[in-house]
Amino acid sequence: MNSQKIAILGANGHIGKNLISYFSTSKHNLFLFSRKKKLLSKFIKNFHFANSPKICDYKKFEKFHYDLIINCVGSSDPAEIVKNAHNIQNIAEYYDNKILNYLTKNQKSMYVFFSSGIVYDDEFKNPVKSTDKPAMDINKTKKSDAYKISKINAEIKHRLLSNLNIVDIRIFSFFSKFLNLNSSFLMSDIVNSIKNKITLITNSQNIKRDFVHPKDLFQLIELCMKQKSINCTIDLYSKKPISKFEIIKYFQDKYGLTYKIKKILKNKNKTNYYTTKKFNEFGYKPEFSSLDSIMDESKFFFDYN
Repeated sequence: MNSQKIAILGANGHIGKNLISYFSTSKHNLFLFSRKKKLLSKFIKNFHFANSPKICDYKKFEKFHYDLIINCVGSSDPAEIVKNAHNIQNIAEYYDNKILNYLTKNQKSMYVFFSSGIVYDDEFKNPVKSTDKPAMDINKTKKSDAYKISKINAEIKHRLLSNLNIVDIRIFSFFSKFLNLNSSFLMSDIVNSIKNKITLITNSQNIKRDFVHPKDLFQLIELCMKQKSINCTIDLYSKKPISKFEIIKYFQDKYGLTYKIKKILKNKNKTNYYTTKKFNEFGYKPEFSSLDSIMDESKFFFDYN
């Protein structure tokens, strides 16, 4: 693939850091945008780039030409969403509109937007099927719906702009060595329990998740980059999802995790948060299962110093 100019917005986030790590070995020219430029500058010192990336101010976004724009802006942390519900919606809208305005003037550019599986449901009693459509009861909107609303809103706008090259990738679960351990996710709780030698407290519900390997995410992005004309949504999936107690057993056997079951009054966890929709149009074929992803990426927390 020829060298391209790639803008990454929200470059200091979990997925953004993975993209920087991946593209660092390529000949692509990176334009990195983040509100925390000092932290980003410190992070990129860990890599040896073929072409030195530019850390840019959002105010200068429109001044450069990009072949690809990747939007990683936003938080998916449940605790953060409830705390800053209004801001999450406004921030998502602001940066999405900024990119769309750019695309209307530069229609050969491609826009990859990270959406979420949450657009389908809240409870996920069953995994997503090929016939399922995004849905929401607007008369029962809660603060915790802010993230979901921002994703549905963006996807609607993107489909209406069918003349523009936009791919919305719906991520269900993602785990990597760049996970923020201060976030309120199952994987951060597990890693922190092992690192701090404390007992993991969990409930009896054996939820199921689909952790996509970073390399499979990159595979899909590269396949999108090869398309000349595209406007669609894609559900991202691994070779095989995994249950909570399968994850716990792995960390118990490998790293000595201890856990305790605690009874809760009301369970708010999504039961089967993954998709069975298969996307074969571009030749996407995941190489890694959820367990593969967890095994590969967790090494960086415990096996390497």
